[in-house]
Amino acid sequence: MTHRILLVEDDRAILRGLGDNLRAEAYEVLTACDGETAYRLMREQQPDLVLLDVMLPILSGFDVCRRVRGEGMTVPIVMLTAQGDEGQRVTGLDAGADDYVTKPFLLGELLARVRGLLRHRREWNVERDQLRRDVRSAAAVQQQLLPRSKPTCATMDLSGTCQPALGIGGDYFDFIEVGPHLLGIVLADVAGKGIPAALTMASLHAVVRTEAPRFGRRCADLIARINAVLHGTVQPGRYATLFYGLYDDQARTLTYVNAGHPSPLLIRASADGAVLRLDASVSPVGMFPTLRATEESLSLSTGDWLVIYSDGVSEALDTNDEEFSRTRILALVGANSQSSADGMRDALQAAVSRHAAGRPQYDDLTLVIGKAR
Repeated sequence: MTHRILLVEDDRAILRGLGDNLRAEAYEVLTACDGETAYRLMREQQPDLVLLDVMLPILSGFDVCRRVRGEGMTVPIVMLTAQGDEGQRVTGLDAGADDYVTKPFLLGELLARVRGLLRHRREWNVERDQLRRDVRSAAAVQQQLLPRSKPTCATMDLSGTCQPALGIGGDYFDFIEVGPHLLGIVLADVAGKGIPAALTMASLHAVVRTEAPRFGRRCADLIARINAVLHGTVQPGRYATLFYGLYDDQARTLTYVNAGHPSPLLIRASADGAVLRLDASVSPVGMFPTLRATEESLSLSTGDWLVIYSDGVSEALDTNDEEFSRTRILALVGANSQSSADGMRDALQAAVSRHAAGRPQYDDLTLVIGKAR
């Protein structure tokens, strides 16, 4: 493999001589004589290593280094300077340089430093690629924990989706057959992101799946049990907001406990279009050793909409840092009231994506949509 090195030097003699020696070592060499050109080449050409002079026209080496590190570029940077005092070295290293060489330098030593940094870079790339494969495998496993098919209900059309921000995440939803004509509806959001949140999510998923059928209609007791198990098994400081609803497919009733979760919305199909917020009545699960939950019940009529969501939906930001908000959720439900649960789910996802306008997804996005038949 031929490594590409960007050599940035405003002294033409050094630029030509060092460039020739690097090419003699079988490196591909790009050159620049000023900081602005160096910055552009680093972004466009993605070199494997940069030899960066400090004193440059337009942008100094320090400025170039700070800018690319601020943008997340991890390319190894060796700073070259005629000023060898400690303050200059500290400034360069604080700016993000990986090494610092003072002119005049010994060519053999500089080339050895280049080889060493490229070797470490190669090893880092191997580890990074393995981590990416592991994350993809973990994401595939996590997806298997989500429902593979829609639940069959006579009086409710249900749909759900979970879109992690980092490939794996701490959100999940579930539909659980609790008993004859009884369906458990779950949406949870574990505090934090990435692998730690995903592991806590897996523990929570197992507890809910195991305990929900045992507790049947006793929703409050179920949440207390989930809290006790989670608090006793996960790392301190780990907790989850959780909405658990038990839907009776014959009585058309929803009994629920909201443990610190963003308030789901029940939008009535009646003429006044009343909106009920299913607010939290207890703290998130896992936060405290004990939890005394209370449950609420309500009836659903044909055409009513139930919208359960994680804060990755309502708090998604646009380019002006404005949240998607509950107001937009309600407006979208009103505009798509004749659609199916799947259609409403897709419309909400698309609306959040349009609102974000290309901004990176910073939080998991999870939805459960129900439409009473």
